[in-house]
Amino acid sequence: MNWIILFFILLGIAGVLLLIYGIKDKSLALLLFGCGTFVAPVLFYTNLGFSLPMIPAVVMGILYFSQKKSNTT
Repeated sequence: MNWIILFFILLGIAGVLLLIYGIKDKSLALLLFGCGTFVAPVLFYTNLGFSLPMIPAVVMGILYFSQKKSNTT
C-alpha cells in the first residue's frame, strides 16, 4: 500500500475523531481543526494542497474574532 494513501486515511480518521470530540465538548477549536484535518486529503488530491498551511491561521483567526465578539457582550 502506498504510504501517502495510508497517511491520508489516518488523517481522515483523526479528523473525524476531532469532529466528534469537538461536538461532544462544544469546542469550536476542535471542530475547526477537525474539519481542516478531514478536508486535507481532499485538498491535496484536487491540487489545492497549497492552501493546507493556511488552515491553522484561518482557525486561529476565527477563534480570535469569535472570542473577541463574545467578550464585548
